[in-house]
Amino acid sequence: MLEDIAHFADWPSHSNEHKRTVPRSLEWTHYHDWPALSLRQGAIELLVVPAVGGRLMGIQHAGEELAFVNPALAGKIASDDPAAWAALCGEWTFPLWGGGKTWVAPESRWPDGAPHRDLDSGAYKVVKTWSDEHSMGIELESPICSQSGLQIHRCISLDATSSTWSTVHRLTNKGSIMRECGIWEVLMLNRPAHIEIALDASVTDLREAVRQIAGKGPIEDICESDIVSFGTRTGEPMLSVECERAIEYKFGVAHSRGEMRVTLPGRAGPHRYRRVSQIDPHATYAHGTPLEVFNAPRLPYFEIETHAPLARLKAGEWASYTIVESVD
Repeated sequence: MLEDIAHFADWPSHSNEHKRTVPRSLEWTHYHDWPALSLRQGAIELLVVPAVGGRLMGIQHAGEELAFVNPALAGKIASDDPAAWAALCGEWTFPLWGGGKTWVAPESRWPDGAPHRDLDSGAYKVVKTWSDEHSMGIELESPICSQSGLQIHRCISLDATSSTWSTVHRLTNKGSIMRECGIWEVLMLNRPAHIEIALDASVTDLREAVRQIAGKGPIEDICESDIVSFGTRTGEPMLSVECERAIEYKFGVAHSRGEMRVTLPGRAGPHRYRRVSQIDPHATYAHGTPLEVFNAPRLPYFEIETHAPLARLKAGEWASYTIVESVD
């Protein structure tokens, strides 16, 4: 159980009586005109769309959607026809579907400046689903990427006693040559929102934590803006980020403890999303830091991004990484 792991010891948990009384279901449905698997546990519902990159396309809490879904692409699927693909991409080099997905880092090695098409937009196979007294979940498998020889497995598991779920990402080299790459999980959420990122106890200044990424938006120095600030919560260093305006920026977060909290407004009160991942301070990360934040300039979304350490995968080798999330 998550509560047995020290890193997750303070996560929400409930009694067996709660487990018996809270409605639970795992079933096929339609979401924005896509066939989707719905994992419902009490107030939380996760909506997985296998046909579009195996995405966790929807995260609904108390009946409100927290994840961003691009309305222009709702219900559409990828096509090999060049004109149809160009229409899906619009002004970008790849379709901005929305939701949460697994990318391959670093971005500088993307083919033609876009995510690997088979992995990001291809149809994933549903390997298995399950629902028992401990959890319910879905395991997904991508096609083998024609550009890289890589294959992605995503296993999403929703705990039966809380609004907590985990995603195990596995990246396998099915090709014949070594690949240096990293698992990169990206989640689009609806704006506006407020983000807090826990930092190491040694951090005393904003510039120790923030690594602005060049070429991402017009802000010359984000540390001189009112977007990011440094403070403490319960005596611990904390980076605060305001995601309210339609202005592009992206930065990495150094010296983090792997915990990100997002507060989003709701009709009956705020939704509080939390993500935790394991950070290795001695590892090399493809973009230099294990966590990143991106804010979109026009569409009303922002991204929280989590990296696993960079791996050198020989033919047949694989790497995996687990992210744990919750909403209350």
